[in-house]
Amino acid sequence: MLLIIATALLPVLILGWWIYKKDSLRPEPLGMLYKAFFYGVGSTFVTLVIVSFLGMLGLAVHDLGSFGGAVSTALFVAALPEESAKLLMLWLFLRKNPYYDEYIDGMVYAACVGLGFAGAENVLYLMQSENWLVTGVMRGLTAVPAHFSMACAMGYFYSKRHFGDRSRLTAFCILAVPILIHWIWDVLAFSEGIMPALSVVISILFVLLIFYLYKSTVRRITAMKRQDQARMTPPPLPGTGTSTPPPLSGSDKAPRV
Repeated sequence: MLLIIATALLPVLILGWWIYKKDSLRPEPLGMLYKAFFYGVGSTFVTLVIVSFLGMLGLAVHDLGSFGGAVSTALFVAALPEESAKLLMLWLFLRKNPYYDEYIDGMVYAACVGLGFAGAENVLYLMQSENWLVTGVMRGLTAVPAHFSMACAMGYFYSKRHFGDRSRLTAFCILAVPILIHWIWDVLAFSEGIMPALSVVISILFVLLIFYLYKSTVRRITAMKRQDQARMTPPPLPGTGTSTPPPLSGSDKAPRV
């Protein structure tokens, strides 16, 4: 049992450490990251509530017998409820978080929430699998990084909105972009069993999607870091071309640990 849990959580820990190191300017307190992770674990229970509600509306029907059923299942059983639950828990976590003062912080905390969900889901999948080691390796290379990338996209738009971009498009993208990525991901995953004749094509699309998610995640992290550096760099003094260091606030004086 412990080996199964360790296998399920290993990719979660690796990606969590990776995003933590990306926040090199002013890293978040580890205690807050652990808290965000457990908020993500809690989002699995919120997902069940949302799926039950959609089921009562006749939307969340698990049907993998046809391509249309796979499209519907991917949206109403997976993408919509899971990403909505993550966003709710992210909002609850960040709304009174005094450490949320940089663009990249939104991505870091969102990633931890997403990894909390992915870790809990991974444990459940491996415990139900007949060959948990193969399942663990496959999900560690695909599903866990996918949840991580979706969460980073959510955190990216969340931070843009939080730090001043009040456009409706940005607000819409906070949830819409992760749902769209998640929907495409699960449609491909479900379709391989429905259309085995296209399995090679679907596998290629899967690899391309994984590569795109990695590149877009790195690009968003880079953009957030640049915006943080720009915010923390004071304008040059008139006629000098030099700048003065920004005044220290109370949080700046105390190192984050």
